[in-house]
Amino acid sequence: MNKKNMEIISSTGSVILLVILLAIAHSIHDTFPQSYGFIVSIVIFIIVISVVGLKLNEMT
Repeated sequence: MNKKNMEIISSTGSVILLVILLAIAHSIHDTFPQSYGFIVSIVIFIIVISVVGLKLNEMT
């Protein structure tokens, strides 16, 4: 698989992961404040997209 296809797949997967995390944070708002769930979702998304970017950079 070439680098371009891997980048498209990982970007799409990361956005889908973010949507799922936001839906989970929205659905379990009884356990903790909803804003904390959104913040954790964004932080996880940033970490995932950063790791993917570093791995894609190594794939030259």
